[in-house]
Amino acid sequence: MVKNSNELLMFEIEQLIMSKREDEYWDFKQSHHSNTANLLHDIICMANNKADRDAYIIFGVMDQTGEIIGVERDEQRRNQQELINQLKSKKFAGGVRPRVELRTLFIDKHEIDVLIIMNSMETPYYLTESYEDKKTKRCVRANHIYTRVGDTNTDIDKSADINDIEYLWKKRFGLHLSPYEKLMHKLRSKETWIGDEDQFYNRENPEFTLSLTDDSDLRNTPEFYAYTMTDSSVSYKVITANYYGTTLYSKGIVYLDGARYFTTTPDWGFIDLDDYHQDTIPYKYFINNDINYLLHNFLFQEDQHEAHIARRRFLEVILIFHDEIERVQFEDYVFNNKDIMINYIGSDINEYVLDESRPGEVAAERIKASIALKRMLEEYRELTI
Repeated sequence: MVKNSNELLMFEIEQLIMSKREDEYWDFKQSHHSNTANLLHDIICMANNKADRDAYIIFGVMDQTGEIIGVERDEQRRNQQELINQLKSKKFAGGVRPRVELRTLFIDKHEIDVLIIMNSMETPYYLTESYEDKKTKRCVRANHIYTRVGDTNTDIDKSADINDIEYLWKKRFGLHLSPYEKLMHKLRSKETWIGDEDQFYNRENPEFTLSLTDDSDLRNTPEFYAYTMTDSSVSYKVITANYYGTTLYSKGIVYLDGARYFTTTPDWGFIDLDDYHQDTIPYKYFINNDINYLLHNFLFQEDQHEAHIARRRFLEVILIFHDEIERVQFEDYVFNNKDIMINYIGSDINEYVLDESRPGEVAAERIKASIALKRMLEEYRELTI
């Protein structure tokens, strides 16, 4: 069954409500805050949570019983812009504020507001100027670091324990990450790497290195996407990511269009069109923000005009998913709409694949199938917005 982002959020929130308890990254509120200092304090605590994930303040649920009462009659109810304005007007250290998003869900015939506090490595969030609620005189104090341990926020007139503060600073500098996670983080900042075509090291942490080497086991046989290029010849290498000489990741690299463009090789996916796995459509894909896709972007030479053209042609037949969940659900969507898929494969939806004199029959069919799948992925996303 296809689920959109709201349905996935609803499923998670329903599970949290059914637990009838609060914990590190979620908090129940009967209604929206009447006290702006308490609102600010709760957001900061959640932004500094130690679960290292998005956090939720769930309005319209009794915190003791998990009973859903809704916020449709809540006189204190705020919209997203009002919540953002509350944060924008406060003086945070470095001008860096928590990022929030408000979603409204309908559960048990009630409206539930879910304030999502986005996970970030910019912790700890704290004020440089105290903020006091004018009515109650309750004060969020400057230079106090608040967090959430279990189901309990740091008291508003105190600072978090030193061990919790230390963790939040480690998170800011990536010290809480494993070497593999650090590598992922550093690959997002290409400008911090120094090197030439075959060897790179990270300027901030030179123990992280990337090396491109020949591999005699890789044959120079073109995959189907090579035939979308002006020059269909290919060659291969291997990229290896090391940490103090220990290999963290290794992946094949393909040089396309006469070596004008090179990228890590995308992964194979397979969509069954029957229940017996005999009629299968293969395709190539990346997962957004996984290490293979990060290296794909890292290797792209933005200053090369011909590389831009080759990359555009390459990505016309490569699927890029938001995450593994979307990939699996999209495969289900195609299986349930196989007639549309077959119709798209048979239609002339991209002119350059109609000349089948260059690619073999298998490559031509895979190009057509990939373009059809790209079209279906766009339609799938429109349905799940």
